[in-house]
This record gives sequence, C-alpha cells and structure tokens, in this order.
Amino acid sequence: MTARKQAVIGLTGPMCAGKNQAAEILEQRGFLVIDADQTARRAMDAVEKDVLAAFGTEAAEKDILLTTKEGKIDRRQLGKLLFANQQLLARHEAIIYPEIDRLLNEYIDSNTDKTVVINAPLLYKSNVLARCVFVIYIDAPFIIRFLRASKRDTLPPSQIIDRFRAQNNLYAQYISRNVDILKVSNSGTLRVLKRRLEKQLESRGY
Repeated sequence: MTARKQAVIGLTGPMCAGKNQAAEILEQRGFLVIDADQTARRAMDAVEKDVLAAFGTEAAEKDILLTTKEGKIDRRQLGKLLFANQQLLARHEAIIYPEIDRLLNEYIDSNTDKTVVINAPLLYKSNVLARCVFVIYIDAPFIIRFLRASKRDTLPPSQIIDRFRAQNNLYAQYISRNVDILKVSNSGTLRVLKRRLEKQLESRGY
C-alpha cells in the first residue's frame, strides 16, 4: 500500500464547543495536534518589543499598564486594550500573525511523515489555512457552551456573552473562504463526539 502523503487538517469552532476534546480524540488516532494558542504565546515572546512600541502610547492614554514588574507584556491588559478597538486589534494582528504563521509552517514542515492538526479558533486569519485539506468545525448549542464556560472560566455571565458575540460570524468566515468543512456537533457525551468525529474522518479516508 502506498504511504499517504502528509496532510494538514484544521480544527476550529467557537468558545467551549469542545475543540480540545476533539483534539484529544485526534491524538489518540495518531495525528499530531498543535495548539495555536500556545503558538501565539511563543509568537508574542518573539514580537514583544514591537507590540510595546506599537501600543504603549494608546495604553498610557487609557491608564492601562501594558507591562508587568518584570518588564514583560501583561497579556490580560493588552487584551483589554485590543478588545474594545478593532483598529488596534488589526494592527496587533499585522504584527503577530506573520510570526504565528512562521511557527506553524515550521512545525508542519518538520513533521512531514505525520498528519498535522492545527487547533485554532481563528484559523481563518492564518495563511496556514491554505495548507489544510479540510477543516473540522466543532459546534454546540449556545446554552451548552454557556454552561461549560461558566464552569470552566468562572467569568461573569455578561463577559461570557460578550465573548460569544465576538465569535458570531466564525462559521461564516470559513464559508467565505471556500473551505472544505466537516461540521461536528458536540451536544452529547464524549463517546458521542468521538463517534461523530470518527464518522466524518472516515468519510475523508482518515
């Protein structure tokens, strides 16, 4: 039998839909899963000086201290600054996404004998999306995601809803990019998710 060429698969979905559960299932099937959130943290370390130079003035004007006592970026404070201003967010993404893409591509290219899964809620913003043969979109009803978020993050309900609203158009972003999407509902048990996910993978020969 001819060995399968390396493939790259995207794994995405809204907050608390169950992406990490799906990632564990995929790892059990022998796929290499890279968490884009961890990659983003590494990317931030690399571009920290550029970010401080770009946003220090705006942060000072809003009495937001962007650095910790150790002189590192306070990422919670940076998030507070960016969340309320789409223009600043776009500037930030223009700084950090090239580094995220570089790290993701480096990981893919160093694992050419494996199928690599990119676990990323905002994968549509990355050029790596073009390397994906398809994207697995994990979804769940609003109320289930809300209860999961309340239990996991202990955030006020208003903050959870604000975060959900920020992802309202997430699925449409992938549709607009003509991505091959395998949509998987995670509204039941882990066993049900596993069965649904495996069925979709088998439909693509994985």
